Amino acid sequence: MKKHVLIEYLDCRRLPLAKHEGAVSLHDALYEAAPQFYLHLLADPATHVSHKREMLVHMLAPSAASTIERQRILDMLRIIPVLEALHILTVVRDLRINRSRARELVLSFLIGHEQFPGLAAIKRQRLGHLLKHVLGERTWSAVKRALASTTPEGEIFLQREVLRYAWNGGNAESARAREVLCFLTGVPFSPDHPDLVKSLAARQNLENGEGLPGETLLGLRGIFHQKVPLRKVRQLSAPIPTTVRPDGPVAALYKEAFTSQSQTVTSEEESQNGPFAELRKAFASRLVQPAAEAEMPAVRLDISTTLAEAVAPLPLIDGAVAVVLDLSASMASSGERLYHPAALALALTRLLQERVRKVSLYQLGGTTALTEESLPVPQGAADIATAIIEAAKTDPQVVLVITDGYESIRQGDAAQIVRGISQTGRTLPVYQVVPQFTAAENLAQRQLGENIPVFPIAHEDGVRELLVRILLTSEGENVSGKEMEQLQQLLTVR
Repeated sequence: MKKHVLIEYLDCRRLPLAKHEGAVSLHDALYEAAPQFYLHLLADPATHVSHKREMLVHMLAPSAASTIERQRILDMLRIIPVLEALHILTVVRDLRINRSRARELVLSFLIGHEQFPGLAAIKRQRLGHLLKHVLGERTWSAVKRALASTTPEGEIFLQREVLRYAWNGGNAESARAREVLCFLTGVPFSPDHPDLVKSLAARQNLENGEGLPGETLLGLRGIFHQKVPLRKVRQLSAPIPTTVRPDGPVAALYKEAFTSQSQTVTSEEESQNGPFAELRKAFASRLVQPAAEAEMPAVRLDISTTLAEAVAPLPLIDGAVAVVLDLSASMASSGERLYHPAALALALTRLLQERVRKVSLYQLGGTTALTEESLPVPQGAADIATAIIEAAKTDPQVVLVITDGYESIRQGDAAQIVRGISQTGRTLPVYQVVPQFTAAENLAQRQLGENIPVFPIAHEDGVRELLVRILLTSEGENVSGKEMEQLQQLLTVR
């Protein structure tokens, strides 16, 4: 596979398919070059669902039958959250795909899924339309008649057309599938599954559906309870779970160390001998006490252990990268973002050092140099442009500038330096990595330059994206077999 094809895909995969001109041709190239790798991209959590729908269209094409087995597609879909998988599968109906390969895939996934009853309770119309499409209108009507009046012939028909797909194929699973199919086709039945009981009860009284998703309750209101005020629907809807800051283990360790100390270190002497010295020791080797009821010895946890666990799923990359690490005062941030940029920046740097063969570090600001046991607190200014010049001298594959985007020395110099490097005829990718707190942050005013691509990263797991970019800056235009394996591991394995 050509590297430029993968780079183009990586650049557009987070955006809706329609936002990228030539996206369909790009998918054609990806599938033709590496169909098995293309299959695994279905499990990439960073890929927009519209791209995954296009992937499924390619894999359901007649020509794909001899290349990608249906069972492998099914296994990949089962890795994905069930609501996302349903959204992907509905492309079969949206594009009127009615081949047997598509029918078998949809029936196996839906009827064979453990969450089939719960899914039907909240997505009844979508599931009904999809099943009706893949089975055909005549067969769907026949299924409804067979469910309504039990006959030996009808049971054989149901077993052949739908019940054989039931999860594990046992009597209990077949009974559960029959119950869901009665619910979807509108055949009267006495439900046993709690989700179906609640959904049916809400048709009589909307209050009986308390705890169902707001979208489901709105649909029931529109059909059965049009006089119920919308505020009542909001009261009955399942509460939207509160988003908790999803810090990774390494970033969380750095942030905990930062926030546990309120004093500000202003000199190297204070860093070595002042109050902060105890915090440095605690960071290098923390003592974690067991729960009071657990009769177990205390477990000693240090940064090395945390790092080892964090990098265990990641492959070793044979590359050379220069990291410009901004630890100036602005990286401390404030409010709910306090120390998040610095903690995440340190975590990303340490993870890169553990997983790339050669990492040259150029630190800007901070109370001390970053080492395995040190805890540099953000302070000082950031001369990013000069650091890029120094980094370029080591001839790396790529320069990663981990910064919040505030050039505290000369605004705009970094962009001029990168422009100057390109004018010399030298190809040296320079990327700006922004430790992001939320996806809603506006980075328009914090980009170092239009010629410097920005990678916003909100979690240390984003190091996978950086490792992929490093892989794709290796020598040669084609991706080697080993690199393809590493790319697959980085993009799809969690």
